[in-house]
Amino acid sequence: MKELFTIDTKDYNPDGHVFVRPSARAIIERDGKVLVMYSQKYRYYKFPGGGIEAGETPQQALVREVREESGYTVLPETIEEFGSVLRRNRDAKDPDGIFEQQNYYYFCDIGEERVPITQEAYEIEEGFTPVWVDCLFSLTRANRESLRRGGGDPALIEREMRVFDLADNAVRARWFTKKENAAIAALGDDDYAGMLAYVKEVLERQQTEGESGVGVHKLEFGYSRFEHTKRVLGWSKRLYDATPDKTGLRYEDLMIATIFHDVGRSVSIATGEPHAKAGVPITREYLLAHGYPQERVDYICELVGAHSDKWRMTEPDLDRTLLMLMEADYLDDMGALGIVMDTLIVRARKEDATFYDCYNHYSRYTVPMQKESPMVTPEGKALWDEKTEIAERFSKAVLRDISLFE
Repeated sequence: MKELFTIDTKDYNPDGHVFVRPSARAIIERDGKVLVMYSQKYRYYKFPGGGIEAGETPQQALVREVREESGYTVLPETIEEFGSVLRRNRDAKDPDGIFEQQNYYYFCDIGEERVPITQEAYEIEEGFTPVWVDCLFSLTRANRESLRRGGGDPALIEREMRVFDLADNAVRARWFTKKENAAIAALGDDDYAGMLAYVKEVLERQQTEGESGVGVHKLEFGYSRFEHTKRVLGWSKRLYDATPDKTGLRYEDLMIATIFHDVGRSVSIATGEPHAKAGVPITREYLLAHGYPQERVDYICELVGAHSDKWRMTEPDLDRTLLMLMEADYLDDMGALGIVMDTLIVRARKEDATFYDCYNHYSRYTVPMQKESPMVTPEGKALWDEKTEIAERFSKAVLRDISLFE
C-alpha cells in the first residue's frame, strides 16, 4: 500500500521500547456523502476504524471496527486500498516508550444492515457519533480548531485532518465514476461499457506509441478524446429523450455510433486521413467480431464516417439519427464547459494571463461563436440556446467583477 505521509513527533527516547499498534480505517462514500465519526467532546472528525487485533487481517479489522463504532456493515468485497500513514510519538502509557502505528486506509461500501453500536470506553467518553458529510476538505478547519483548543489525541487529529485533504478528490472521483457507470449501464442492453473500454484502449494505445495529439488536444492543455466521447454520448441520450417524435430514430445504433465516432483519431494523427473515415474500419472490425449483423454494422459505420460532414445538417432528407449525432457532437465543449475550456486555453498559452485576458477571450471568441447556432432540431436549438445563455451571463458577470464600472 502506498504511504501517504508520516507523522513523527520525535518527542520520545529513541532507545525506548517500541509498542506497535497497527490500525485499519474506512473511507465510506454513499450518494455523494462520506461517513465520519465526530467527537462531541473535542469537536473533531475522524474516519471510522481502529486497532488491528492479533490474528486479524487489516480488512477483517476494518469490518469489525466500523460495525462497532458506527453500526454500519462493510461489504468485504468492496474494500480497496487508498494509502497508509505511519505515526510515531511518545507512548502515553509509557513515558520511556515509543508508540508506533501504521494506519491503513481503505475505500469500501456498506450494506443496508445496521447493528447496535458497541464502542470502547474512550470512544463513549469522547461522545463519538457517526455522521454523514458532504465534503471532507471542509472538516479540516474543525480539526485545526480542535488542535488549537487542545484536548484529545493531537497526532490522531492532525493525521485525520491531513488524510481528509488527500482523500477529498479521490472520494469525489469515485462518486463521479459510480454515477457515470450507472448511467452507462442504464443506456440499454448492448455492451456499451465494453465498447467504451475498447475505444479508450485504442486511443490510449496509440498515444503511448507516440501518436501525439490523441489524448492531448492542439489547444495546448490536457484534452482527452475519450472523455469527449463520453460527453457526446450524454448529449446523444439527452437529445433522444427530449425528442417527442422518434420516427426514424435508431436509438441503439445512435449510442454505438456515438461511442465510436472519434475512434479514428487514433489513426488520423499518423496518416492524415479524416478521423471520421479512419474510424470506419475500426468500428466495423469490432462490431463484426462481436456478432453484429452485416446490415446493422454497415449503417453504424455510415453514421461514424459521416458525422463530421456538418455542412449536410440542413439537408431536408438527412437521416435523423445521423443529424442527432451531429448535433450531440456540436453541443460538447460549449456553454459552461466552453468557458472552462477557454480559461484553460488562455492560461496554457500565456503564463502571466490575467482575469481581463480571460474575459477578453470570452467576449471575443466564446460568446460570439456560441451565438452562431448550427442546430436544426427544436430540441437541439433549445439546448444550444440554454448553453449560450449561460456563457453570456458568465462573461458579463466576470466583467462586472473585474471592473470599476457597471
